[in-house]
Amino acid sequence: MSVRTFAVVVGLAFLLGGGAILFVMLAVEAPSGALIPCGNSLGIGFEEPAASAAGPAYVDICADLRHRRLLWGLPVIGLGALLLIGSLVGFRRATRR
Repeated sequence: MSVRTFAVVVGLAFLLGGGAILFVMLAVEAPSGALIPCGNSLGIGFEEPAASAAGPAYVDICADLRHRRLLWGLPVIGLGALLLIGSLVGFRRATRR
């Protein structure tokens, strides 16, 4: 396996892994044991009235969880994109020689 192929495979893995990090749903467990859905890190699937009904603090807790997940997932996607772009640019230079 060449270095370029390895970079493409690793870049795709990071890109898809980062996408999974962004789109996996989050939930908070209430003291009663019920799960309060927080949506994913992009805010899709979050229902503020439902979280607020369980307790006003859960809206802020969900926002903090989504923010942390977003700050963790974006660099993973960025690294994957850089590896893919680098492998494509390196591949084009090698074929022009």
